[in-house]
Amino acid sequence: MTRNGKIARLPADLRTELNQRLANGEMIKPLAEWLNGLPKVQEVLRKSFEGRPINEDNISEWKNGGYRDWEASQRMGEQVITFMDRTAALRSAAKGGLTDRMALLLAATMAAQMLELETMPNNADKAKIWRELRIGLLALRKSELYAERLKMERIAHPPPKKIKPMTPEQKKERFRRILGLGPGYDGSKNPELTRPPWLRNQTNPELPGANRSNPES
Repeated sequence: MTRNGKIARLPADLRTELNQRLANGEMIKPLAEWLNGLPKVQEVLRKSFEGRPINEDNISEWKNGGYRDWEASQRMGEQVITFMDRTAALRSAAKGGLTDRMALLLAATMAAQMLELETMPNNADKAKIWRELRIGLLALRKSELYAERLKMERIAHPPPKKIKPMTPEQKKERFRRILGLGPGYDGSKNPELTRPPWLRNQTNPELPGANRSNPES
């Protein structure tokens, strides 16, 4: 969602600091006074809002909008960090990063649920849970097999190496090798050697029929 209010127009570092101070429980009025005293804020207000200062309503609106979005993103980041910490012991088994750890944690959770099923009575609920676990296990196994196949394909067919462009000297050397010329040849002597074999005996290489006998003579 795009926001166009006074707070939204401020530089990102100031918005982040404001969000952090709101999260610490600072009051709105002192925050408005702090912002209005900053040269960067005054410049934004002068250019976009005819110099009108930030008031308490502006910060209240931001607290119910942009601040809530920032707060949600902070929680999401903390949840990811917490998850990574919880699965730190699985790093040796999941070296590919977050998704590999998630798959391993999911498999461990499914295994625990399967053990719990053994203590449940045989009924429709148990059959439903078992069916869902079996479907999930098959999907997880397919993803593992697909990842393994991709790994094997990368090993069998590595990406081609980038060809470095030739230097002028390398181009000359390749030209000499194609024409069978010596390493010291620079084209100044016997220039006819640089012509294709089918043109070397013609007096005018630009005329395909040059130096040929005239059938009418």
